[in-house]
Amino acid sequence: MTDSPERARISPDYGGRFGYGFFHILVRLLGVTPAYVFLAFLIPYYVLFRPKARRAAMPYLNRRFPERGGIWRFFAAFVYFYKFGQVLIDQGAMGILGPGAFRVEFPDEEELYRRAGSGKGLVLLTSHVGAWQAAMVNMRALPVPVHFQFLRQGHTEGRHFFDLAGESAQFRIVDPTGFLGGMVQMTNALHAGECVSVMGDRAWGGRTLDSEFLREKAPFPIGGYHMALSTGADLVALLTVRTGKLAYRIESHYLTDALEAGLPRDEAQRALLARYIEKMEQYVDKHPFMWFNFFDFWAGGQENSRQ
Repeated sequence: MTDSPERARISPDYGGRFGYGFFHILVRLLGVTPAYVFLAFLIPYYVLFRPKARRAAMPYLNRRFPERGGIWRFFAAFVYFYKFGQVLIDQGAMGILGPGAFRVEFPDEEELYRRAGSGKGLVLLTSHVGAWQAAMVNMRALPVPVHFQFLRQGHTEGRHFFDLAGESAQFRIVDPTGFLGGMVQMTNALHAGECVSVMGDRAWGGRTLDSEFLREKAPFPIGGYHMALSTGADLVALLTVRTGKLAYRIESHYLTDALEAGLPRDEAQRALLARYIEKMEQYVDKHPFMWFNFFDFWAGGQENSRQ
């Protein structure tokens, strides 16, 4: 196991406060469609004149489309950034227009809420796919508090739905750079029958386990699996898909349900991680431009004996 590289903690600074502010004003005054149109004219700047931004997209595009040539992947970056920009606009609209402006498909909503209220504890494993923050909006209605492990960064302040809507208090934000990454706080919450939410594809400097993803080893965080196994909580992977204008679908995958009983802790962690990766690979196969990963996720130390 390894500690995640520091660069995995950093979110890209695309647009800055002025840029986000401009789009937020546009959404408030005219709605999201003009914002999508303006975005289309902005994307060529990032692809053509911001080589750092383009390079940040290539580790994923190269592995997702290994059969394609460099020229094809160069133009694919336009689509990739446009899809990302649409999600950022929707994310702002979530706070500005309110959740009621969105069309949400959440087939397992009742089942997830039932499990959250069961007293066992619930670990939500989220990922940087689709409008993932939109899924968190729906978690406000859970019958227990939600402890949300989330890194607030200066250049992203004001861009998240709970900032824009003034609803930070709906979630108990856990700082992943704090003591033990907030693991003690979150474990205590699970023992109390509450809910925690952690990222399945971002380690925030925590412990990782190398496993193959898109035909190459990558370091995946294991904190969520460790907490679920040590507390007996349910572990649910939430994957969101942007299905259209202000529309998305939330898919839930109950990873611990399929876990073989009696496995040693290390084997159980590997089994849960393998199930999560299976779902992620199925997701990026169907939605290749919906995993918004802008650092070299595959770059990291080799697995070793550190626990």
